[in-house]
Amino acid sequence: MDTYSRFTRVKYRYPKRHGIMGKIEQVAVQQPAQRLVPAQTGETQVSKVELLLRKVVLAALTMLGIGHILTNAPIALLIGHSASALPIVSQANVSAIAGRILFLMASIISAGLGGLFILGAVKFYERSQTRGFIFLGVLLGSFYLLCLGAGSTLLLSEKNLMALMLIGAPILVVVSAAAYVLPHTRFKVIGFVSGTVGGVILAHVILNLRMLNFIFPWDIPFTGPFMTLTVLESAIVVLGPLAAFTNSFGQRREHRPVAHMFTSLVALVYGVGVFIGSLVLSMSFWDLIWKSPWGGVFHNLPEWMMSTIVLWSASLVLMDIGGVLLIVSACLGFVFVAREFSQLQRQSVR
Repeated sequence: MDTYSRFTRVKYRYPKRHGIMGKIEQVAVQQPAQRLVPAQTGETQVSKVELLLRKVVLAALTMLGIGHILTNAPIALLIGHSASALPIVSQANVSAIAGRILFLMASIISAGLGGLFILGAVKFYERSQTRGFIFLGVLLGSFYLLCLGAGSTLLLSEKNLMALMLIGAPILVVVSAAAYVLPHTRFKVIGFVSGTVGGVILAHVILNLRMLNFIFPWDIPFTGPFMTLTVLESAIVVLGPLAAFTNSFGQRREHRPVAHMFTSLVALVYGVGVFIGSLVLSMSFWDLIWKSPWGGVFHNLPEWMMSTIVLWSASLVLMDIGGVLLIVSACLGFVFVAREFSQLQRQSVR
């Protein structure tokens, strides 16, 4: 209703028997203004939670993306120096140089994944289609693992089953991602099976193979390939195919809460893994840096190498911040899922 005052014209006419001409009098009657206060509906509350969720996810993925880029820069520099320091005098040295080059390629790809995190976060905040970014990220991540597996095979003096499994697992992940692109349900089932098998194999490799120790023999608890705590990272690669399978059916309204629930669960586990893993690795770095003037593995290292290691450890702080923000976004995601379930329950009652 219009909030302004309304005026009506009321006509009064004297009776003709009094001999007086009809007279029209205009009387302004003012009606009280009525204001409508919009009620706070469940949909409005959900939209506020969703907007806050998108902002936090944008901040979390941006910090993780910048952290990936800055962390991989010193890693690539140190790996490149390690490869250039080896003389080409034997077949073993050639294999060691080739393995380091593959690790260098993996670091560059990991930095590219960080940039993809940032672009995907912007698209998610703008409510744009992110399926293409996810598929490209799976391809880059699989190629990244493939480089690590081939590099580990070359760095080891003898054939290692774990390194060979690290080569085979990314191939299954790529097959899984390609199957989800196809429209039929049977292809999604194939994608789920191949992704789960690849995830289980990859989890076994992450728990038993410390890849960076082949290049940096510093006796430091390095994180997994995706820069998280190895135990939690092994859980992520198993939960990931399940989350992808549920999201493939997320077009239907009744399936969206389940898909969002598994996505929030993966984000929570990944956020905790990034925070703990980066914090432990950073503290281990600083412990060796403080001991370096008197001894330890960093003793007598060149100044530029110490500066690079300090940059590596400082960049892990960004990963810690990104992990905390990702934990917050996962908690908001669970709130959003709870509201979705309540809406579906109200609609079913009606």
